[in-house]
Amino acid sequence: MRRRILLPQSTARPLIWGRRSLSVTSHASVASIPSSKHRGQDSNAPVEEERYPFYDPKIFYPARIGEKLGGKYRLVSKLGWGTTSTVWLARETKRGWFFQSHQYVALKIANSSEIARKNASQEIEVSTHVLTASTSHPGRQLIRPVIDSFEIEGTNKAKHLCLVFEALRQPISAVGRQLGHDGRLPPRVLRTIVPSILKSLDFLHTECRTIHTDLKSDHFMIPFEDTSIIDDYLQQQKKTPPMLKESRGRPIYETRHDFGRLKRGIQIAKLTDFGLAVCDQKPGTLHFHNIQPLEYTAPEVLFKTGWTYSADIWNLGLVLWELVSNTSLLDGRGLGQPEFSHFTRYAQMIRLLGPPPAQLLDKVDKETYNRFYDERGKLSWCSFRYPELIPGESFNLHKLTPIVNESDKAKFISFVRRMLAWLPEERPTAAELLSDPWLEEEAGRPIDPILNL
Repeated sequence: MRRRILLPQSTARPLIWGRRSLSVTSHASVASIPSSKHRGQDSNAPVEEERYPFYDPKIFYPARIGEKLGGKYRLVSKLGWGTTSTVWLARETKRGWFFQSHQYVALKIANSSEIARKNASQEIEVSTHVLTASTSHPGRQLIRPVIDSFEIEGTNKAKHLCLVFEALRQPISAVGRQLGHDGRLPPRVLRTIVPSILKSLDFLHTECRTIHTDLKSDHFMIPFEDTSIIDDYLQQQKKTPPMLKESRGRPIYETRHDFGRLKRGIQIAKLTDFGLAVCDQKPGTLHFHNIQPLEYTAPEVLFKTGWTYSADIWNLGLVLWELVSNTSLLDGRGLGQPEFSHFTRYAQMIRLLGPPPAQLLDKVDKETYNRFYDERGKLSWCSFRYPELIPGESFNLHKLTPIVNESDKAKFISFVRRMLAWLPEERPTAAELLSDPWLEEEAGRPIDPILNL
């Protein structure tokens, strides 16, 4: 039994590339791509989502390439998996007129767990909220919302929500690896993309009154350069089918998310994944529940003093740093300490940003404060319980930044440092960051950051 949840038709928006529209369509006709049996390793060894410690085949939908879902989406290949879902490239088979090209979409199949259904439902709600905003804001076209959703039945009549998205090429985190820079994204490339990131975030904050809460480099994705990328990808899948493992009553396909090398430069990235986003009902409301990946947690989230839009700005600063350096700035790990620790991470923050201001510590509740500080030295950062965790003076922004050009390095550090203010109210908005001197470096340069490095 299927229950379709349709968003307004106007929410289905094409990709934007330069000044022209580009729908993700293809003239290739691939009804289904065959698969080869899993081989070349121990058949009992865990693969793909089986590697997730809490993997349960009963809650993951048993999807098969060639299967049609929602009455019109035929699965073509597996693009990825997560703890609560699998993601597929799918061909939309009902396009209206016989002469219309096939359109390809990304289709996320949530597993049947309560948390997966909750996140999928939240993403649908946020997408509906975002796309009902009546605005000409340029950031609107830089958001990837849910464009269709429906429910399907899986193993033992389990219910699975399916979310349909615009198909995008890859996350920006993959670009550095493609360019052969040890996984680092060249500053010139990042600087070209950042304005689109800031516009999408400004749209989310100002027009939609929504806080993303889960910014990661994988949640900013770049569009396809042109339709030939998908054509080439489909031909490659036919030539070399993905491997398939039948395990515990469920098929598990090999992920195929490589669309080949970039053919030309990139100008924009789109903001994705709103399953954990929070919509503000009342402007000025502070929120107190835990958000953000551990390595990106803002001070006000760590200390439970109340967070709002500025938590996204802190998060973004750390993501941009990670893209340039291919390493986390505040990883919460020390020498001989492979496990993450909030205390170690906080010690790193003290070294990089200086002591936290009294205005912040004064808001911390007693129980939380006492985890980090001696009661005797209340409101004094000097009474941090674990001073031995504070890194040496070599742990500083200048030495940690791999940018070679000294002028560019100084401007980039200043740019990121603005976002990493201890006090939320001292962080600039996304719109204010658009005029930062580091971004102005690109003025008058060639517009193709890939081919003109």
